[in-house]
Amino acid sequence: MTSLKQGLDRRAIIWIINWTFSGAVGCTAVAVLITYHYIAPFGAEVMATSMRLALFIPLLLAIPLFAFIGIKLQQLACANDLLTLASRYDGLTGCLNRAAFTSDVTAFVAEQDLKPFPTTSALMVLDADHFKRINDRHGHLAGDDALVAIATAVRLAVGDGGLIGRLGGEEFGVFIHHAHPATVGAMAERIRLAVAEHGQAIAPDADPVTVSIGVALFTYPVQYEDIFKIADDQLYLAKNTGRNRVCLIEFSRLPGGIRAMATQLRAGLADALTDSFANHADEPSRVAGR
Repeated sequence: MTSLKQGLDRRAIIWIINWTFSGAVGCTAVAVLITYHYIAPFGAEVMATSMRLALFIPLLLAIPLFAFIGIKLQQLACANDLLTLASRYDGLTGCLNRAAFTSDVTAFVAEQDLKPFPTTSALMVLDADHFKRINDRHGHLAGDDALVAIATAVRLAVGDGGLIGRLGGEEFGVFIHHAHPATVGAMAERIRLAVAEHGQAIAPDADPVTVSIGVALFTYPVQYEDIFKIADDQLYLAKNTGRNRVCLIEFSRLPGGIRAMATQLRAGLADALTDSFANHADEPSRVAGR
Protein backbone atom coordinates (compact mmCIF):
# COMPACT_ATOMS: atom_id res chain seq x y z
CA MET A 1 0.00 0.00 0.00
CA THR A 2 2.94 2.31 0.66
CA SER A 3 4.27 1.83 -2.86
CA LEU A 4 0.81 2.49 -4.26
CA LYS A 5 0.53 5.81 -2.45
CA GLN A 6 3.98 6.81 -3.68
CA GLY A 7 3.19 5.85 -7.25
CA LEU A 8 -0.18 7.60 -7.63
CA ASP A 9 -0.66 11.34 -7.42
CA ARG A 10 -3.75 13.25 -6.30
CA ARG A 11 -5.28 13.38 -9.78
CA ALA A 12 -4.91 9.62 -10.18
CA ILE A 13 -6.57 8.95 -6.81
CA ILE A 14 -9.48 11.26 -7.69
CA TRP A 15 -9.87 9.44 -11.02
CA ILE A 16 -9.93 6.06 -9.24
CA ILE A 17 -12.61 7.30 -6.82
CA ASN A 18 -14.78 8.64 -9.65
CA TRP A 19 -14.25 5.48 -11.68
CA THR A 20 -15.21 3.25 -8.73
CA PHE A 21 -18.27 5.30 -7.84
CA SER A 22 -19.51 5.45 -11.44
CA GLY A 23 -18.94 1.75 -12.03
CA ALA A 24 -20.67 0.71 -8.80
CA VAL A 25 -23.65 2.97 -9.43
CA GLY A 26 -23.96 1.74 -13.01
CA CYS A 27 -23.86 -1.92 -12.02
CA THR A 28 -26.38 -1.36 -9.23
CA ALA A 29 -28.75 0.48 -11.56
CA VAL A 30 -28.61 -2.33 -14.10
CA ALA A 31 -29.22 -4.94 -11.39
CA VAL A 32 -32.21 -3.01 -10.03
CA LEU A 33 -33.79 -2.62 -13.46
CA ILE A 34 -33.35 -6.28 -14.34
CA THR A 35 -34.70 -7.39 -10.94
CA TYR A 36 -37.74 -5.14 -11.20
CA HIS A 37 -38.52 -6.37 -14.71
CA TYR A 38 -38.42 -10.08 -13.81
CA ILE A 39 -39.56 -10.08 -10.15
CA ALA A 40 -42.48 -7.61 -10.32
CA PRO A 41 -45.05 -10.33 -11.20
CA PHE A 42 -44.27 -12.28 -8.00
CA GLY A 43 -45.69 -9.73 -5.58
CA ALA A 44 -44.57 -6.96 -3.27
CA GLU A 45 -42.91 -9.11 -0.62
CA VAL A 46 -40.72 -10.97 -3.09
CA MET A 47 -40.04 -7.67 -4.86
CA ALA A 48 -38.83 -5.99 -1.65
CA THR A 49 -36.41 -8.81 -0.83
CA SER A 50 -35.14 -9.01 -4.39
CA MET A 51 -34.60 -5.26 -4.60
CA ARG A 52 -32.54 -5.27 -1.40
CA LEU A 53 -30.36 -8.00 -2.88
CA ALA A 54 -30.14 -6.08 -6.17
CA LEU A 55 -28.85 -3.05 -4.25
CA PHE A 56 -26.37 -4.63 -1.85
CA ILE A 57 -24.79 -7.44 -3.87
CA PRO A 58 -23.64 -5.24 -6.80
CA LEU A 59 -22.28 -2.66 -4.37
CA LEU A 60 -20.35 -5.28 -2.39
CA LEU A 61 -18.87 -6.73 -5.56
CA ALA A 62 -18.51 -3.66 -7.76
CA ILE A 63 -16.72 -1.33 -5.33
CA PRO A 64 -13.62 -3.50 -4.73
CA LEU A 65 -13.62 -4.72 -8.34
CA PHE A 66 -13.75 -1.27 -9.93
CA ALA A 67 -11.28 0.09 -7.38
CA PHE A 68 -8.82 -2.67 -8.25
CA ILE A 69 -9.26 -2.12 -11.99
CA GLY A 70 -8.91 1.66 -11.58
CA ILE A 71 -5.68 1.27 -9.60
CA LYS A 72 -4.21 -1.05 -12.22
CA LEU A 73 -5.20 1.30 -15.06
CA GLN A 74 -3.52 4.24 -13.32
CA GLN A 75 -0.40 2.20 -12.61
CA LEU A 76 -0.31 1.20 -16.28
CA ALA A 77 -0.66 4.87 -17.29
CA CYS A 78 2.22 5.78 -14.95
CA ALA A 79 4.35 3.01 -16.44
CA ASN A 80 3.60 4.26 -19.95
CA ASP A 81 4.58 7.79 -18.92
CA LEU A 82 7.86 6.50 -17.48
CA LEU A 83 8.55 4.59 -20.70
CA THR A 84 7.88 7.74 -22.72
CA LEU A 85 10.25 9.73 -20.54
CA ALA A 86 12.89 7.02 -20.76
CA SER A 87 12.63 7.01 -24.55
CA ARG A 88 13.14 10.79 -24.76
CA TYR A 89 15.39 11.82 -21.88
CA ASP A 90 18.90 10.98 -20.79
CA GLY A 91 18.77 9.21 -17.44
CA LEU A 92 21.92 10.85 -16.03
CA THR A 93 21.54 14.52 -16.92
CA GLY A 94 17.79 14.83 -17.50
CA CYS A 95 18.39 16.39 -20.94
CA LEU A 96 16.77 15.18 -24.13
CA ASN A 97 18.59 12.28 -25.69
CA ARG A 98 20.08 12.66 -29.16
CA ALA A 99 17.12 11.15 -31.03
CA ALA A 100 14.52 13.29 -29.22
CA PHE A 101 16.62 16.45 -29.54
CA THR A 102 17.15 15.92 -33.27
CA SER A 103 13.47 15.12 -33.81
CA ASP A 104 12.21 18.20 -31.92
CA VAL A 105 14.64 20.58 -33.64
CA THR A 106 13.90 19.12 -37.07
CA ALA A 107 10.16 19.56 -36.48
CA PHE A 108 10.63 23.21 -35.46
CA VAL A 109 12.84 23.89 -38.49
CA ALA A 110 10.26 22.36 -40.83
CA GLU A 111 7.53 24.52 -39.26
CA GLN A 112 9.59 27.70 -39.70
CA ASP A 113 10.35 26.84 -43.33
CA LEU A 114 6.62 27.16 -44.07
CA LYS A 115 6.35 30.66 -42.60
CA PRO A 116 6.79 33.74 -44.83
CA PHE A 117 8.81 35.57 -42.17
CA PRO A 118 10.32 32.93 -39.88
CA THR A 119 12.29 33.64 -36.74
CA THR A 120 16.08 33.57 -36.40
CA SER A 121 17.42 30.63 -34.40
CA ALA A 122 20.71 29.33 -33.06
CA LEU A 123 22.28 25.93 -32.48
CA MET A 124 25.04 25.41 -29.92
CA VAL A 125 27.22 22.34 -29.68
CA LEU A 126 29.36 22.17 -26.53
CA ASP A 127 31.86 19.61 -25.40
CA ALA A 128 33.67 19.09 -22.08
CA ASP A 129 37.40 19.75 -22.31
CA HIS A 130 39.81 16.91 -21.54
CA PHE A 131 36.94 14.74 -20.37
CA LYS A 132 38.83 11.48 -20.91
CA ARG A 133 41.46 12.72 -18.47
CA ILE A 134 38.77 13.07 -15.78
CA ASN A 135 37.53 9.54 -16.32
CA ASP A 136 41.04 8.08 -16.46
CA ARG A 137 42.35 9.86 -13.36
CA HIS A 138 39.31 9.96 -11.10
CA GLY A 139 36.91 7.33 -12.39
CA HIS A 140 33.63 7.34 -14.26
CA LEU A 141 31.60 8.45 -11.24
CA ALA A 142 33.59 11.68 -11.21
CA GLY A 143 32.92 11.99 -14.93
CA ASP A 144 29.20 11.56 -14.30
CA ASP A 145 29.32 14.33 -11.69
CA ALA A 146 31.00 16.59 -14.24
CA LEU A 147 28.30 15.88 -16.84
CA VAL A 148 25.54 16.65 -14.34
CA ALA A 149 27.29 19.92 -13.43
CA ILE A 150 27.50 20.92 -17.10
CA ALA A 151 23.83 20.06 -17.71
CA THR A 152 22.81 22.10 -14.67
CA ALA A 153 24.78 25.15 -15.84
CA VAL A 154 23.30 24.90 -19.34
CA ARG A 155 19.77 24.53 -17.99
CA LEU A 156 20.11 27.61 -15.77
CA ALA A 157 21.47 29.72 -18.64
CA VAL A 158 18.94 28.63 -21.28
CA GLY A 159 15.79 28.47 -19.14
CA ASP A 160 12.62 28.03 -21.20
CA GLY A 161 14.07 29.67 -24.29
CA GLY A 162 15.34 26.54 -25.98
CA LEU A 163 15.92 22.80 -26.08
CA ILE A 164 18.82 21.01 -24.39
CA GLY A 165 20.04 17.58 -25.43
CA ARG A 166 22.85 15.26 -24.58
CA LEU A 167 24.18 14.26 -27.97
CA GLY A 168 26.44 11.54 -26.66
CA GLY A 169 29.29 11.15 -24.22
CA GLU A 170 30.38 14.60 -23.03
CA GLU A 171 28.76 16.49 -25.94
CA PHE A 172 25.59 18.57 -25.53
CA GLY A 173 23.36 20.45 -27.95
CA VAL A 174 21.34 23.61 -27.30
CA PHE A 175 18.73 24.93 -29.74
CA ILE A 176 17.47 28.50 -29.23
CA HIS A 177 14.11 29.17 -30.91
CA HIS A 178 14.30 32.96 -31.12
CA ALA A 179 17.87 34.22 -31.25
CA HIS A 180 19.88 37.40 -31.71
CA PRO A 181 23.67 37.57 -32.17
CA ALA A 182 24.23 39.56 -28.98
CA THR A 183 21.94 37.53 -26.75
CA VAL A 184 23.09 34.16 -28.11
CA GLY A 185 26.74 35.10 -27.70
CA ALA A 186 26.08 36.31 -24.15
CA MET A 187 24.19 33.09 -23.34
CA ALA A 188 27.04 30.93 -24.61
CA GLU A 189 29.49 32.97 -22.52
CA ARG A 190 27.29 32.55 -19.44
CA ILE A 191 27.35 28.80 -19.95
CA ARG A 192 31.11 28.74 -20.40
CA LEU A 193 31.77 30.93 -17.36
CA ALA A 194 29.27 29.07 -15.18
CA VAL A 195 30.92 25.74 -15.94
CA ALA A 196 34.41 27.17 -15.44
CA GLU A 197 33.55 28.96 -12.19
CA HIS A 198 31.25 26.41 -10.57
CA GLY A 199 32.71 23.25 -12.10
CA GLN A 200 35.02 22.97 -9.12
CA ALA A 201 37.59 20.26 -8.71
CA ILE A 202 35.78 16.93 -8.63
CA ALA A 203 38.66 15.26 -6.83
CA PRO A 204 41.92 16.31 -5.18
CA ASP A 205 44.41 17.83 -7.66
CA ALA A 206 41.78 17.67 -10.46
CA ASP A 207 41.38 20.59 -12.83
CA PRO A 208 38.04 22.47 -12.91
CA VAL A 209 35.65 21.33 -15.61
CA THR A 210 35.49 23.59 -18.68
CA VAL A 211 33.63 23.45 -21.99
CA SER A 212 34.23 24.59 -25.55
CA ILE A 213 31.20 25.88 -27.45
CA GLY A 214 30.45 26.20 -31.14
CA VAL A 215 27.46 28.35 -32.15
CA ALA A 216 25.66 28.68 -35.48
CA LEU A 217 23.20 31.59 -35.73
CA PHE A 218 21.04 31.12 -38.80
CA THR A 219 18.00 32.19 -40.77
CA TYR A 220 15.58 29.96 -42.62
CA PRO A 221 15.13 27.98 -44.80
CA VAL A 222 17.81 25.51 -43.67
CA GLN A 223 18.42 21.83 -43.11
CA TYR A 224 19.19 20.66 -39.59
CA GLU A 225 22.12 18.55 -40.78
CA ASP A 226 23.75 21.59 -42.42
CA ILE A 227 23.36 23.76 -39.32
CA PHE A 228 24.68 21.02 -37.06
CA LYS A 229 27.77 20.63 -39.22
CA ILE A 230 28.41 24.39 -39.09
CA ALA A 231 28.04 24.47 -35.29
CA ASP A 232 30.22 21.37 -34.99
CA ASP A 233 32.91 23.04 -37.12
CA GLN A 234 32.82 26.02 -34.77
CA LEU A 235 33.21 23.65 -31.82
CA TYR A 236 36.34 22.15 -33.36
CA LEU A 237 37.62 25.66 -34.00
CA ALA A 238 37.15 26.46 -30.30
CA LYS A 239 38.94 23.22 -29.38
CA ASN A 240 41.86 23.93 -31.71
CA THR A 241 42.33 27.53 -30.54
CA GLY A 242 42.79 26.81 -26.85
CA ARG A 243 39.55 25.30 -25.48
CA ASN A 244 37.31 26.89 -22.83
CA ARG A 245 36.01 29.40 -25.37
CA VAL A 246 33.06 30.25 -27.63
CA CYS A 247 33.20 30.42 -31.43
CA LEU A 248 30.10 31.85 -33.15
CA ILE A 249 29.23 32.25 -36.80
CA GLU A 250 26.17 33.71 -38.51
CA PHE A 251 24.91 31.62 -41.38
CA SER A 252 22.35 32.38 -44.06
CA ARG A 253 21.73 31.09 -47.54
CA LEU A 254 21.40 34.72 -48.62
CA PRO A 255 23.76 37.51 -47.52
CA GLY A 256 21.99 39.49 -44.84
CA GLY A 257 19.56 36.73 -43.89
CA ILE A 258 15.81 37.19 -43.82
CA ARG A 259 15.86 40.95 -44.48
CA ALA A 260 17.98 40.48 -47.59
CA MET A 261 15.66 37.71 -48.74
CA ALA A 262 12.63 39.97 -48.33
CA THR A 263 14.42 42.84 -50.10
CA GLN A 264 15.37 40.63 -53.05
CA LEU A 265 11.83 39.29 -53.30
CA ARG A 266 10.42 42.82 -53.37
CA ALA A 267 13.01 43.90 -55.94
CA GLY A 268 12.26 40.89 -58.13
CA LEU A 269 8.53 41.58 -57.98
CA ALA A 270 9.08 45.22 -58.91
CA ASP A 271 11.29 44.24 -61.86
CA ALA A 272 8.69 41.74 -63.05
CA LEU A 273 5.93 44.36 -62.91
CA THR A 274 8.12 46.90 -64.75
CA ASP A 275 8.92 44.42 -67.51
CA SER A 276 5.25 43.52 -67.83
CA PHE A 277 4.18 47.15 -68.27
CA ALA A 278 7.01 47.79 -70.73
CA ASN A 279 6.07 44.83 -72.91
CA HIS A 280 2.42 45.95 -73.15
CA ALA A 281 2.98 49.69 -73.49
CA ASP A 282 2.47 49.68 -77.27
CA GLU A 283 -0.63 47.48 -77.23
CA PRO A 284 -4.07 49.18 -77.56
CA SER A 285 -6.16 49.27 -74.42
CA ARG A 286 -8.85 46.62 -74.57
CA VAL A 287 -10.98 48.59 -72.14
CA ALA A 288 -10.74 51.77 -74.22
CA GLY A 289 -11.69 49.87 -77.35
CA ARG A 290 -15.05 48.81 -75.96
